[in-house]
Amino acid sequence: MTAPARTGMPVHFRDVPPAEAGGVVAHRVHADLDGSGLEMAVLVVADRGTRQVEQGREELLYVLSGRGEVVVDGTAHALVADVAVRVAGGAYELRSSGGAALEVAAVAGRTDPGVPTADGPVTLDLADRATHPAVSQREYQLLFDPDGGCSGMTQFVGYVPALRTPRHTHPYDEMLCIVSGTGTVEIEGVEQEVSAGWCYYLPRGTVHLVQNRADEPLVELGVFTPAGSPTQNTPVE
Repeated sequence: MTAPARTGMPVHFRDVPPAEAGGVVAHRVHADLDGSGLEMAVLVVADRGTRQVEQGREELLYVLSGRGEVVVDGTAHALVADVAVRVAGGAYELRSSGGAALEVAAVAGRTDPGVPTADGPVTLDLADRATHPAVSQREYQLLFDPDGGCSGMTQFVGYVPALRTPRHTHPYDEMLCIVSGTGTVEIEGVEQEVSAGWCYYLPRGTVHLVQNRADEPLVELGVFTPAGSPTQNTPVE
């Protein structure tokens, strides 16, 4: 298995050497298995493939491009861009259709037996989720969290308008993938230009900011642990 990129700093998933298993090509971009337990990969499926989630862990998927199906517990669910999937410990299958590869951002993390959860669906469509205000004139849409059956993580999509956020920290560990738009991410004073496909990791307490100089929003997929609200942050300037 190839080593993930250095924890924290943004990297484009295509710049990380892939590893193929079971028909799924995985670009493993960030991992902190001994700490937060989070691991992020971008999965590319040209036809079909299977993937295994360890017991005691869950994997949250988000379709970046392409279309197809995910098969969980023997039931097929349609996949198109901006559909999210929750898979508990066990195997699942990804199938691509339409002639283009299916590209999926996947973040796995530990379950938390101490967090009560509601019975949740296998898939959620971003188009059906409410939009909520966040700090710095940003907005977000919640996907999976304890209300959707995921005990250990929260998955959301955030929107950064044309602004520079204050430098700030979060009380949780978070992995992010740029879905669309362009901008810059500064982590502990180091700045990197980002666009669709760039991924980064923010261990809790990491000082960072995001800047969008374009008219179109910078759209980010985020997954963090422990589960909570994406609005939790502490400004440091």
